[in-house]
Amino acid sequence: MVCNNIVYKKESSMVQSVSVKNSKKEFMTRVMSSLIFIPIIALFIFASYSSSLILCCIVYMMMLYEIVAVRTQFPEHKKLYILGAAVCLLGVISFAYCRKHFGIIGCGFLICTTCFTDIGAYLFGKTFGGPKLCPKISPNKTWAGFFGGIFLSNFSFYCFYLAFLKSGSFFSFFSEHDLNIFAFTQLIILAAVIGDLAESYYKRKIGVKDMGDIIPGHGGVLDRLDSLLFTSIVLAAAGMLLEVS
Repeated sequence: MVCNNIVYKKESSMVQSVSVKNSKKEFMTRVMSSLIFIPIIALFIFASYSSSLILCCIVYMMMLYEIVAVRTQFPEHKKLYILGAAVCLLGVISFAYCRKHFGIIGCGFLICTTCFTDIGAYLFGKTFGGPKLCPKISPNKTWAGFFGGIFLSNFSFYCFYLAFLKSGSFFSFFSEHDLNIFAFTQLIILAAVIGDLAESYYKRKIGVKDMGDIIPGHGGVLDRLDSLLFTSIVLAAAGMLLEVS
């Protein structure tokens, strides 16, 4: 009996050790992969409007390819694939609209807030764990990650706001329409969370873990841009409703 307990403890310790190593390896993979996005994000933000349109088309074709590639394995979910392609198209068009009407500062705000929501959710979720946010949709997401994402994205927004308050017309757009930019940022953060959960639900419905494997540690292009698609739609909708010039 004593020997069995010793063996069990050793096996348990080995499993925990392997789990920790795998978590560290996954974290480093995600960090290294994320560095690739820095020049890509800069290209999207600082490229001319016509160039950004071409980039948007390329990104959409990549996401569409991922959806079609998955469809060949699960042809019975035809309506879901069409829905996924439609949402991606709407998100890409919305981002292009934001680039045209809100400029570099507006897109920078959108990408910064969305990315740090995701980063905060991952870091705080992995560090603190705890109760699950939506276990039936995404078993890895926790409430700690949810509030961590809100905290880090608000901190990044505050830094962004101080740095670019006097630049461009993006922030003046809110003051002209009597909108509180801080309150609107919370709406963008909520849209980022919903976008992430929506894609998780979509993947569960079609029976895949990731939409692709082009980005180590992140999955496919759609896995990486799910939140940005939704936040772009929200910002574009605000611009259209308030008739931004």
